[in-house]
Amino acid sequence: MPTYTATCTCGNTFHYMSTIAKRNDQTECDCGLMANRDVEAELAPSPMIKLITNNERWSLSMGVPISQLSEFRKRFPNSTYDDKGRLLVKSRKDKLRQCNERDMTELS
Repeated sequence: MPTYTATCTCGNTFHYMSTIAKRNDQTECDCGLMANRDVEAELAPSPMIKLITNNERWSLSMGVPISQLSEFRKRFPNSTYDDKGRLLVKSRKDKLRQCNERDMTELS
């Protein structure tokens, strides 16, 4: 279910989950008042974006079968695979580089 941001007249800004059909309905704040969805707050840059875009993660979808690990480690020496065949992706830029090396296209 999507998460939205609401701002109350008391000044409190908080996140809430709602269906798309009811996303603009008022929701109750902790103070007891009704709060409105705040689209501007949702679109504002967040410090979490840096964390999300630059955190390292193990990609199963870009990984390889265990039987092909040694071949792929030789073929892509600048890539790191774990013993399960998952590929280490260090950042968004690194993911795009690795996709390009493998003639892969990122789906959105």
